Amino acid sequence: MVKVFRAFSYALIVIAMIVATLTFTAFPESAFWAPTGVWSLLPPMVAILLAFTTKNVVVSLLVGIFSATYLIAIQSCSPCVALGRSFVIFTQRALEVVAKPGNAGILLQCGAIGGLVALLAVSGGIRAIAELFVKFAKGAASSQIVTWALGLFIFFDDYANVQIRGPIVRPITDRNRVSREKLSFILDATAAPIAGIALISTWIGTELSYIESGLADAGLDSTYQAYSIFVSSIPYRFYNLLMLAFIFLSAVTLRDFGAMYKAELLARKGYLRDMNLKLVTVEDAMNGASDGLLSETIKGDESSRESRTSGIWEILMALIPILVLITSAFGFFYSSGRAAIIESGDADRIVSIQGFSAASIRNVLGAADASISIFQAAVLAGLVAFVMIVASRRLSANEAVSAWFSGVKSLTFTFVILILAWTLSTCIGKDYLGAAKFLVGSLSGGTPAFLLPTLIFVLAAIVSFSTGTSYGTMAIITPLAIPFANALVPHDYSYLVLATSAVLTGAIFGDHSSPISDTTILSATSARCGMLEHVGTQIEYALYVAAISIVFGFLPAGLGVPIWAALPVSLVAVLVLLLVKGKRVPDVGDDK
Repeated sequence: MVKVFRAFSYALIVIAMIVATLTFTAFPESAFWAPTGVWSLLPPMVAILLAFTTKNVVVSLLVGIFSATYLIAIQSCSPCVALGRSFVIFTQRALEVVAKPGNAGILLQCGAIGGLVALLAVSGGIRAIAELFVKFAKGAASSQIVTWALGLFIFFDDYANVQIRGPIVRPITDRNRVSREKLSFILDATAAPIAGIALISTWIGTELSYIESGLADAGLDSTYQAYSIFVSSIPYRFYNLLMLAFIFLSAVTLRDFGAMYKAELLARKGYLRDMNLKLVTVEDAMNGASDGLLSETIKGDESSRESRTSGIWEILMALIPILVLITSAFGFFYSSGRAAIIESGDADRIVSIQGFSAASIRNVLGAADASISIFQAAVLAGLVAFVMIVASRRLSANEAVSAWFSGVKSLTFTFVILILAWTLSTCIGKDYLGAAKFLVGSLSGGTPAFLLPTLIFVLAAIVSFSTGTSYGTMAIITPLAIPFANALVPHDYSYLVLATSAVLTGAIFGDHSSPISDTTILSATSARCGMLEHVGTQIEYALYVAAISIVFGFLPAGLGVPIWAALPVSLVAVLVLLLVKGKRVPDVGDDK
């Protein structure tokens, strides 16, 4: 049955591409039937459909990319020539995305943190840190709360948030029989939703720039300040706030539903699914059998080394490099952002970074190159870990280097997925097919004022889910949403704030839940969970929280209900959802 469904999916895609070719040929002047019209939505739909039917992410992304490059090629070639041309376009776009400084920085950052994590693992430091946290996480509920709380602490960048927490908390959640699916969900849902509302983060500069662009287009740049609107929008970020509350309440009540409930029940029985979707026992998972890392790199004559110490030194073996990573990241953020502002030559921006006020630090961090800064911090932390390991004679220099490389190699699959996801996103982006532009252009101009925030949220969620990028969604929709909102309700500050929060929050939905989002990919990798299992178990949660955000948040707020009434009611709705739909999963040690 599964094979038949997969064959049907491929046949459906072929038929869709033939129909796209015929309609474009038959109606060459039609903007709707053009490759940049309704057919621009086909590639992401193809990738997502195949991902869930074939369980093969690489193949799914490749098919999605080739359907996109074919649509690009057919605009200037005959159908037969376009088939060959699509391969050339694919290689060109793949090279482009890897060559982009931001993307290259993310790949370097991931590799450097992967190498660092491998060093911390072979030193025994991660296990020691996990043992330390076990004092606070003695069951499934408390271990989920600890994971959630650490996400609030590492607020400054979503990538760093996921990659730092995953290796630290995974031994804890494995020990307490929390599924890898639930772990990856918590990692993902406390990354972008936190960074997106933090007053000091690598996100804020980008978000402010889009708000400023929207205000300028509406002719309001001299009336309102972007930062004021950003801060005022935080209570209206219903999806972000409700998702954070959902995780906490789910952990406290130990209630889950849908596919996540099944994964949690399996984990409580002592079985976890690894990245290859194989069932492993909790004991094997704790011993690293599910990771396939490091054991082959630690060889040599143990008797030739001095006896290894334990206890506080093992904790320091991990704690010191992690602290170096976090603190130096802020230092590199600051130097990177300051240099970027000075090089811009903008006198007002240069004046704004004088001194060490909260405003100047915010401006500097907002201008920083986050991926390169975290890469630099990870390399420095890796050097510190390397020196500590070799100096303590836990490993020889050659063994430590081998362990570092094994950590980098373990992320090969992640690198491939990221590059393919970026390539697909580029092909359907504004410079080529323009899928998001088509969706935005489909928004009706006769929208009632109370309904606009909801429609903006839904549109931003669809665009971000389809393209896998929150930044791209914000860049496209924010400059349009703010003028649109001002046209419907002129010079209403509260309404502008609500419309802005709808864009920024809807964009977070896709960043959190899309199978082609880089944060989604990194969350699954950090939790050592199959990516499609991660997406399949968390999507229902994301949709329910999004629905509550609309029904109890954006719709009432659009009708004039004050935030002090809408937000508490929304939080109660989240709790009711868990109590009514959710089923309690026994905690470790409970009678079953």
